[in-house]
Amino acid sequence: MAHSTEEIRELVEEAKFYILNQNYEKAEEILKSLLQESPRDKEILYNLGLLYELTHEWGKAKDFFEKVLELDPDNDQAKEHLERVTKL
Repeated sequence: MAHSTEEIRELVEEAKFYILNQNYEKAEEILKSLLQESPRDKEILYNLGLLYELTHEWGKAKDFFEKVLELDPDNDQAKEHLERVTKL
């Protein structure tokens, strides 16, 4: 089922809530579902990178931060996180 842009933003916010509350499985479920629908959405990609960084899945985190930077080379947050996970 396709979501409107507003619905996608709301679901991303819900996933961020789950990340903050360390319910990583639920956050991943939401974000991966949205990613299938919007594979070039920088916010979805960035939050998946954060999720994988927090769960120590460095390779996956690196991949998602790199995807964000392909779409938005000036994204300083993604650059910082990419540097961090690349050092690990």
